[in-house]
Amino acid sequence: MGNVIAFNDIVSVADDSFSMSNGLTDVFIDYLLLSGSRLAKTESEKRMVVFLAEKQQTKVGMGNVGFDIVEMPWTSDTFETDKTFVLEMIHHARALSSEKSVWEKMGYEPGQKQLKYSLDSFEALIKRMTINDVDEDNYREWISAAEKDDPINLGFPRCTNHDVLLCLFGCKLCNDS
Repeated sequence: MGNVIAFNDIVSVADDSFSMSNGLTDVFIDYLLLSGSRLAKTESEKRMVVFLAEKQQTKVGMGNVGFDIVEMPWTSDTFETDKTFVLEMIHHARALSSEKSVWEKMGYEPGQKQLKYSLDSFEALIKRMTINDVDEDNYREWISAAEKDDPINLGFPRCTNHDVLLCLFGCKLCNDS
Protein backbone atom coordinates (compact mmCIF):
# COMPACT_ATOMS: atom_id res chain seq x y z
CA MET A 1 0.00 0.00 0.00
CA GLY A 2 1.20 3.53 -0.70
CA ASN A 3 -0.15 7.02 -1.21
CA VAL A 4 -1.45 8.83 -4.26
CA ILE A 5 -1.13 12.56 -4.85
CA ALA A 6 -3.63 13.58 -7.52
CA PHE A 7 -4.68 16.79 -9.17
CA ASN A 8 -8.40 16.53 -8.52
CA ASP A 9 -9.35 12.98 -7.66
CA ILE A 10 -8.06 11.85 -11.05
CA VAL A 11 -5.77 8.86 -10.79
CA SER A 12 -6.13 7.19 -14.18
CA VAL A 13 -4.05 9.49 -16.35
CA ALA A 14 -0.30 9.54 -15.67
CA ASP A 15 0.06 13.32 -15.55
CA ASP A 16 -2.89 13.74 -13.17
CA SER A 17 -1.41 11.78 -10.27
CA PHE A 18 1.59 9.97 -8.91
CA SER A 19 2.00 7.32 -6.28
CA MET A 20 4.67 6.69 -3.69
CA SER A 21 5.49 3.97 -1.21
CA ASN A 22 4.79 4.77 2.42
CA GLY A 23 8.51 5.27 3.07
CA LEU A 24 8.96 7.65 0.16
CA THR A 25 5.86 9.56 1.24
CA ASP A 26 7.44 10.18 4.63
CA VAL A 27 10.68 11.41 3.05
CA PHE A 28 8.75 13.59 0.58
CA ILE A 29 6.71 15.23 3.35
CA ASP A 30 9.77 15.57 5.62
CA TYR A 31 11.71 17.56 3.05
CA LEU A 32 8.74 19.73 2.08
CA LEU A 33 8.11 20.40 5.78
CA LEU A 34 11.74 21.37 6.40
CA SER A 35 11.80 23.57 3.33
CA GLY A 36 8.41 25.18 3.81
CA SER A 37 9.03 25.89 7.50
CA ARG A 38 12.21 27.75 6.59
CA LEU A 39 10.62 29.74 3.76
CA ALA A 40 7.06 30.50 4.94
CA LYS A 41 6.45 34.12 5.89
CA THR A 42 2.73 34.80 5.43
CA GLU A 43 -0.19 33.07 7.12
CA SER A 44 -1.33 31.54 3.84
CA GLU A 45 2.16 30.11 3.20
CA LYS A 46 2.26 28.70 6.72
CA ARG A 47 -1.16 27.11 6.16
CA MET A 48 0.24 25.32 3.10
CA VAL A 49 3.07 23.90 5.21
CA VAL A 50 0.75 22.89 8.06
CA PHE A 51 -1.54 21.13 5.56
CA LEU A 52 1.46 19.03 4.46
CA ALA A 53 2.63 18.51 8.06
CA GLU A 54 -0.72 16.87 8.80
CA LYS A 55 0.17 14.06 6.41
CA GLN A 56 1.59 11.92 9.22
CA GLN A 57 1.28 8.20 8.65
CA THR A 58 2.29 7.54 12.27
CA LYS A 59 -0.93 9.31 13.31
CA VAL A 60 -3.44 8.57 10.54
CA GLY A 61 -2.14 5.24 9.29
CA MET A 62 0.08 3.95 6.53
CA GLY A 63 -1.26 4.63 3.06
CA ASN A 64 -3.77 7.21 4.33
CA VAL A 65 -2.05 10.51 3.62
CA GLY A 66 -2.57 10.91 -0.12
CA PHE A 67 -4.41 14.02 -1.21
CA ASP A 68 -5.61 16.06 -4.14
CA ILE A 69 -3.75 19.25 -5.04
CA VAL A 70 -7.05 21.15 -5.12
CA GLU A 71 -7.66 20.15 -1.46
CA MET A 72 -4.72 22.25 -0.31
CA PRO A 73 -5.76 25.48 1.48
CA TRP A 74 -5.84 27.67 -1.64
CA THR A 75 -7.81 30.91 -1.72
CA SER A 76 -8.42 33.16 -4.69
CA ASP A 77 -6.97 36.16 -2.84
CA THR A 78 -3.55 34.58 -2.27
CA PHE A 79 -3.46 31.98 -5.03
CA GLU A 80 -0.66 33.43 -7.17
CA THR A 81 1.70 34.11 -4.27
CA ASP A 82 0.91 30.75 -2.66
CA LYS A 83 1.54 28.90 -5.90
CA THR A 84 4.89 30.68 -6.25
CA PHE A 85 5.68 29.79 -2.63
CA VAL A 86 4.88 26.09 -3.11
CA LEU A 87 7.09 25.96 -6.21
CA GLU A 88 9.91 27.65 -4.27
CA MET A 89 9.37 25.19 -1.42
CA ILE A 90 9.78 22.27 -3.85
CA HIS A 91 12.96 23.79 -5.31
CA HIS A 92 14.39 24.39 -1.82
CA ALA A 93 13.48 20.82 -0.74
CA ARG A 94 15.58 19.52 -3.65
CA ALA A 95 18.54 21.57 -2.42
CA LEU A 96 18.10 20.43 1.19
CA SER A 97 18.03 16.79 0.12
CA SER A 98 21.66 17.10 -1.01
CA GLU A 99 22.96 18.65 2.23
CA LYS A 100 24.82 16.23 4.49
CA SER A 101 24.08 18.42 7.53
CA VAL A 102 20.36 17.90 6.87
CA TRP A 103 20.88 14.12 6.54
CA GLU A 104 22.57 14.14 9.93
CA LYS A 105 19.71 16.11 11.46
CA MET A 106 17.14 13.80 9.86
CA GLY A 107 19.02 10.62 10.72
CA TYR A 108 18.93 9.33 7.15
CA GLU A 109 20.13 10.07 3.64
CA PRO A 110 17.19 10.20 1.25
CA GLY A 111 17.11 8.13 -1.91
CA GLN A 112 17.87 10.92 -4.36
CA LYS A 113 16.29 9.29 -7.41
CA GLN A 114 13.03 8.51 -5.62
CA LEU A 115 12.79 11.89 -3.91
CA LYS A 116 13.50 13.65 -7.22
CA TYR A 117 10.66 11.66 -8.81
CA SER A 118 8.18 12.68 -6.11
CA LEU A 119 9.23 16.34 -6.04
CA ASP A 120 9.21 16.56 -9.86
CA SER A 121 5.77 14.95 -10.00
CA PHE A 122 4.40 17.24 -7.30
CA GLU A 123 5.85 20.27 -9.10
CA ALA A 124 4.12 19.25 -12.35
CA LEU A 125 0.76 19.05 -10.56
CA ILE A 126 1.28 22.41 -8.84
CA LYS A 127 2.23 24.04 -12.15
CA ARG A 128 -1.07 22.82 -13.64
CA MET A 129 -3.06 24.51 -10.90
CA THR A 130 -4.78 27.73 -11.95
CA ILE A 131 -6.97 30.16 -10.10
CA ASN A 132 -9.93 28.55 -11.88
CA ASP A 133 -9.16 25.31 -9.99
CA VAL A 134 -9.44 26.96 -6.59
CA ASP A 135 -12.43 25.65 -4.68
CA GLU A 136 -12.66 27.75 -1.55
CA ASP A 137 -15.07 25.22 -0.04
CA ASN A 138 -11.99 22.98 0.42
CA TYR A 139 -10.24 25.79 2.30
CA ARG A 140 -13.30 26.60 4.42
CA GLU A 141 -13.80 22.93 5.29
CA TRP A 142 -10.15 22.50 6.29
CA ILE A 143 -9.96 25.71 8.32
CA SER A 144 -13.33 25.14 10.05
CA ALA A 145 -12.19 21.69 11.21
CA ALA A 146 -9.37 23.32 13.18
CA GLU A 147 -9.87 23.06 16.91
CA LYS A 148 -9.42 26.06 19.18
CA ASP A 149 -5.98 24.75 20.22
CA ASP A 150 -4.91 23.84 16.66
CA PRO A 151 -1.55 25.45 15.78
CA ILE A 152 -3.13 27.38 12.90
CA ASN A 153 -5.20 29.19 15.53
CA LEU A 154 -2.25 29.70 17.89
CA GLY A 155 0.10 31.75 15.72
CA PHE A 156 1.82 28.83 13.95
CA PRO A 157 4.16 27.56 16.69
CA ARG A 158 7.31 25.61 15.81
CA CYS A 159 8.96 22.52 17.20
CA THR A 160 11.76 23.50 19.57
CA ASN A 161 13.82 20.48 18.42
CA HIS A 162 13.40 20.70 14.64
CA ASP A 163 12.26 24.30 14.02
CA VAL A 164 9.41 23.13 11.78
CA LEU A 165 5.81 24.29 11.89
CA LEU A 166 3.55 22.19 14.08
CA CYS A 167 0.20 20.77 13.11
CA LEU A 168 -2.64 19.30 15.15
CA PHE A 169 -0.58 16.11 15.60
CA GLY A 170 2.47 18.01 16.83
CA CYS A 171 5.85 17.77 15.13
CA LYS A 172 5.99 15.23 12.32
CA LEU A 173 9.73 14.77 12.73
CA CYS A 174 9.44 14.11 16.49
CA ASN A 175 6.52 11.75 15.93
CA ASP A 176 8.45 9.78 13.32
CA SER A 177 11.52 9.38 15.57
